[in-house]
Amino acid sequence: MTLQVKENVLLDEVSFQLPLGKKIAITGSNGSGKSTLLHHIANNGIGLTVSPKAKMGYFRQMSYRFAKDETVLQFLENRSEYDEGFLRSVLHSMQFTGTDILKSVQSLSGGEAIRLQLCQLFLGEYNILLLDEPTNFMDITAIEALERFIAGYEGTIIFVSHDQAFIKHVADIQYQLQAKKFVQV
Repeated sequence: MTLQVKENVLLDEVSFQLPLGKKIAITGSNGSGKSTLLHHIANNGIGLTVSPKAKMGYFRQMSYRFAKDETVLQFLENRSEYDEGFLRSVLHSMQFTGTDILKSVQSLSGGEAIRLQLCQLFLGEYNILLLDEPTNFMDITAIEALERFIAGYEGTIIFVSHDQAFIKHVADIQYQLQAKKFVQV
């Protein structure tokens, strides 16, 4: 596969297979194409073969705007089949208090919005999760909660991160984009 954005070649004739059920970190310098690669995978881009059994959920960095004004709890209720008690439990595990779940999604901080969208993603019927910089705007407590979610997730997670401590805690395998290649480190 070759991955190119306009005239800029990000990956040049690479071939790779990502193992099922693993937590896979993608690292590299700024502008190396990590987020672009994740987007390419999410959209089953040219040159990729993705199993027909794959059900992918995709968290994009900096995509935490909400179109509809609803509470945190209503946001999840309207997007899942789970009962309120279970949703409250999930929200609590991602550091939302009883008061927080009654807040309008429009008033959430960046970190709160990211945690809410990650809750939605983990509640989805996916067997592969793609996470682009999921720890951005999160404090240590929220990152630790995310680490617990990831540890308990049975499917495959492919994530981009610059947070070395997070990578060390959750990644089974780490790949790096360097010199237009995809290298296991």
